[in-house]
Amino acid sequence: MKALVIGDIHGKKISLPEEAKDVDAVFIVGDFTNADTPEFAEEVLDVFSYKVFAVPGNMDRKEVLEILEKRGVSIHSKAVEYNGFSILGLGGSNPTPFNTPFELQEEEIEKALSKFNDISIAVFHAPPYGLFDWVGGGTSVGSKAIRKWIEKTKPKVVFCAHIHEHQGVAKFGETLIVKVGTAMQGDAAIVDINDDIIVKFIKF
Repeated sequence: MKALVIGDIHGKKISLPEEAKDVDAVFIVGDFTNADTPEFAEEVLDVFSYKVFAVPGNMDRKEVLEILEKRGVSIHSKAVEYNGFSILGLGGSNPTPFNTPFELQEEEIEKALSKFNDISIAVFHAPPYGLFDWVGGGTSVGSKAIRKWIEKTKPKVVFCAHIHEHQGVAKFGETLIVKVGTAMQGDAAIVDINDDIIVKFIKF
C-alpha cells in the first residue's frame, strides 16, 4: 500500500502533492485547525478523492471529530481493515501546558488502546514518549501510554505528528515510527508499506 501522510495543518489551505497522485490512501494525523473553525476540516477532506483515514489533534475541537465521523473517515479509538492491513487510530494528545481542546490523560489513552492488538498500522496524533517528542532543552513530552502499547503490541508502522520541531523515521523494537512534519509548512510523507517500508519526505 502506498500512502500519503500529513498532519498539523493548522488552518492552512493545502493541495494534493504531485507525488501523491497515485497513492492508495491518505492518513491525516490530526490538528486540522487552531482550536477555531471546525468546518475547515471539511475543506481539507474535500482535497482528497482517495480513501482517507483521519484522527483529530489536540488543537481540534470535538466538532472536528464529529465532522470526521460524519464523513466516514474517522479512525479515532477504532480499528478498521483496508488492503489487508489492520489500522488503528487515536487522536488528541496527552496533557499539554496549554489546555488545548482535545487532551486525554495517560490513563484514558491506556484504557482506549487496551482493546486493540494485532494492528499493522497505528495512527496517533501524539508521538510515543522518547521518540521525536523533545522540546526546549530536550524534554520529552510524548505519550507514555502510547509507547507502552507499542512495546506490547509491536505494530508494523506508527504514524504521528504533534511536535512541530521534528520530522523523521526511527526503528523502535519491531516498529517503524514515522513522524511527519507540519503540513502548514508544506511537509508530508509518502510511505510504501509492503514487506519493507519505504518513507520519502516531500514538500508540497
